[in-house]
Amino acid sequence: MHPTGIDAEILSGRNDTYFSQKVRNLKSHDTLQRQGYATNHNDGFMITQSGINYVATHVDALSYLFNEDFNYEDVKGAIDNISDAGDRKMLPIEESISEGRLITKNIQIRERSYKLRNIAIEHFSQNNMICCECCGFNFQNYYGNIYGKNCIEIHHRKPIFQYQDDSFDQQVASVLENLLPVCPNCHRVIHKNHIGNDELNVFISNMRQRRDLSEF
Repeated sequence: MHPTGIDAEILSGRNDTYFSQKVRNLKSHDTLQRQGYATNHNDGFMITQSGINYVATHVDALSYLFNEDFNYEDVKGAIDNISDAGDRKMLPIEESISEGRLITKNIQIRERSYKLRNIAIEHFSQNNMICCECCGFNFQNYYGNIYGKNCIEIHHRKPIFQYQDDSFDQQVASVLENLLPVCPNCHRVIHKNHIGNDELNVFISNMRQRRDLSEF
């Protein structure tokens, strides 16, 4: 895996990247060794053949986990769940989708991610309008219905996965509580500052206070 974007940025006051920090955290807590995916040797940390097979089989899921700003415990738990799934492949439901554009080439992931986005928009909309849950920006109020309808991004509080052979509709109700509609600006700020789920409510509260003050 090769880090890009925020994962390739050098952390403030450190000599490594955000991506390498996440890998190092997994390494230091024996998550990879415990699953038999890596071993410690005198000359360093080495991936095993099982680890190579694991990465090859679950490359989409692992890329999703490492490219988002999920808390360490959520990442560790997801890796354990993927491993426990055995031969059943787990598909990530990605958030990197906006107005029908999705990075992944996996058709199933693309279709399910797009479907979840549409369900989330319907769920969070009021009077056929949806606002950013952080700053309150309403695209339809500003741009009108023609240009602003459904112009929103969906942030994932925690990793969202589904077994490849499971029905998507069975999981929707439990998934919605992990979603947050946000404008592109707030979404960028969340990811740029690596605001995990534990800190997200504080960020939302701060943004709403700033919004309330600006209305006076």
